[in-house]
Amino acid sequence: MTALESLNMLRSKIFDMDNTHCFIERERFLSLHSDDDTSSPFYYADLISKMLDSVSTPIEECDIFVGRVVEAAPEFSVCPNRKIFSKGHIIPDYNKLLTIGYKGILEEIRSNARSIGTEDALTYAHNAETLVEAIHRYATRYAEAAQKNGNRRAFEALSKVPYEPAYDLYSALQSVWLVHMISSCYVGSRDYAFGYMDEYLYPYYLAEKQSGVSDEDIRNMLAGFFIKTNEICGRHPHNYKQKPVLSQASKQYVLIDGGRANELSSLILKAARLNMMAQPTVTVVLSANSSECFKNEVFEAMAKLTDKMQVYNCEILKSFLLSKELPKELCDRPALSACCTFDICHHVVREEFYLPTVQLFCKTLSEGKFSSKQELLEAYSKEITAECEKYLSQSRYPDSNWARMVYVLDSLLLTGCNESCKYPPHGLKYRAKNILLPGLATLGDSLCAIDRLVFNGETEYSELIKALKADFKGYEDIRKKALSCPKFGNGLDTDFYTQDMANALISAVESAYHEDKEIIAPSFYSLERDNSWASEISATPDGRLSGTPISENQSPVYGADKNGITALLKSVSVIPFDRTAAGGLNLGFSSSTDPEILKALCLTYFEMGGLHAGISVLDRNTLEDAMKNPHLYPTLTVRMYGFSEYFTGLPEWQQIAVLNRTAY
Repeated sequence: MTALESLNMLRSKIFDMDNTHCFIERERFLSLHSDDDTSSPFYYADLISKMLDSVSTPIEECDIFVGRVVEAAPEFSVCPNRKIFSKGHIIPDYNKLLTIGYKGILEEIRSNARSIGTEDALTYAHNAETLVEAIHRYATRYAEAAQKNGNRRAFEALSKVPYEPAYDLYSALQSVWLVHMISSCYVGSRDYAFGYMDEYLYPYYLAEKQSGVSDEDIRNMLAGFFIKTNEICGRHPHNYKQKPVLSQASKQYVLIDGGRANELSSLILKAARLNMMAQPTVTVVLSANSSECFKNEVFEAMAKLTDKMQVYNCEILKSFLLSKELPKELCDRPALSACCTFDICHHVVREEFYLPTVQLFCKTLSEGKFSSKQELLEAYSKEITAECEKYLSQSRYPDSNWARMVYVLDSLLLTGCNESCKYPPHGLKYRAKNILLPGLATLGDSLCAIDRLVFNGETEYSELIKALKADFKGYEDIRKKALSCPKFGNGLDTDFYTQDMANALISAVESAYHEDKEIIAPSFYSLERDNSWASEISATPDGRLSGTPISENQSPVYGADKNGITALLKSVSVIPFDRTAAGGLNLGFSSSTDPEILKALCLTYFEMGGLHAGISVLDRNTLEDAMKNPHLYPTLTVRMYGFSEYFTGLPEWQQIAVLNRTAY
């Protein structure tokens, strides 16, 4: 079987998988341990160890990399079992795994534990040994299964990795995949990112080339790895008909630093084009050092991959990191993981909080009476700060037994934990607190309307509040005036209202009390809260009715941008992105777009101070037909908030939200 035949068969198997099936061996094993006493500090490591010893090692004829889980219909009323689970949402230190293997990591932990000498440190080392030896046994059994199935290369690799260092590109990828699969499927969680693969795999790529392997074969190998990431997550989003597994809707990201791009970076882009599936998302961080040749390759790939790829402005990300006075090596390596959020490769576990920004704005309006924009923003900022401080306080000191359960495996690939022999967050040097701020354009448009209608004397403040409480019923004239006010997204001078609102939100978040190790990272990102929160948000001064969506991420209100894509980008560039850590701007095109156009738009936007761009091709006729005949469009993907989803797997309200976006 050729590599391309294997890839096509693997892809077909994924679309044939039943999205209602669980990882049955995991569930059967944990059902036998539902009444266990979990008080022992060794319990969770022992449980994972016994699970790995009990599960099978299935291999398909078309497997390029081995490592898959047995699936079947759930047999239990509660599935998946949460006796053991992880938080996920990390970028593990795969470079260390490949360089010294779990064996070397364990040796470091043992040495550190002996030096520290505390009971907690020795417990950490004991659990690490239990897990490392269990993974070693599991890999050895998989090597034996591969040998029986005639997969010589998998046999040779798993006879060594992940226990020992990788020795070539195939063994490196096989090592990463087995660890990724165990973490995602058997412990169970979403959104383990792969980090800068083109950098930590580069030495193995060079060795592969020196041994005579062609770039085409390496591309096919990478595509085989990428296809595997689609086996573990199902084809529905996290909020609808989820696959009954803890890795449901996992969003897996590959990072490329455009300023350090190498030959492998280009092959990763080509492999992603060959993969052409929702996972993983390719994230390219472009910088002033990115070559013209590589930029051309990026936008050629983006024109084909569309929603499966995104680009970030490295200079803007670095300005945020520098403002936090982080070490230079971290500032030079901005990282982003699931859902367009801020990360530091293998230094943090992602923590996030969606501030109810629009709800708090409505509360501020209804409880006060203001005579100026500044007075209103000051009162609103106090509400934002208080809400942010409440979250920070509640999340600061998690229970140590819970931390051990959740991070007992993940900690082995997190910098700081193995040095201190403590589980996250206690063992981490930094804590990345993503404070996510939905509805920015709704808030900016509302501020504009209040300033023009109320603070300029055209409408009484009390009348506006009555109109909002009545959902504009009986106050249609006020709503008409509000709707006629300029809207964000059209490249107008009035965009400063959204800019003022953005600065006020960021300052309010930054002023919240936080400890030294907490990196407060505000970002304008909504996920699906622009729709899911709609029912709890009253009418807003921009003329929006209660129960209707607020604006998404950094985008204008649906349909408000009417002056073309360059006007849209001009508007969005006024947002003070150098004070933020991440977030996303989704650009919709009605048809395929030339790479040259994408390059010109994105790079010009970045020069104006823009942060991020992701695209979708929104052919309305195709999308509407897919809603009527989903069986005809199983592979159709669209960009959601910071990632790709299968359109026919979305709930109807989310499909309609996609249709409501402006397509240029």
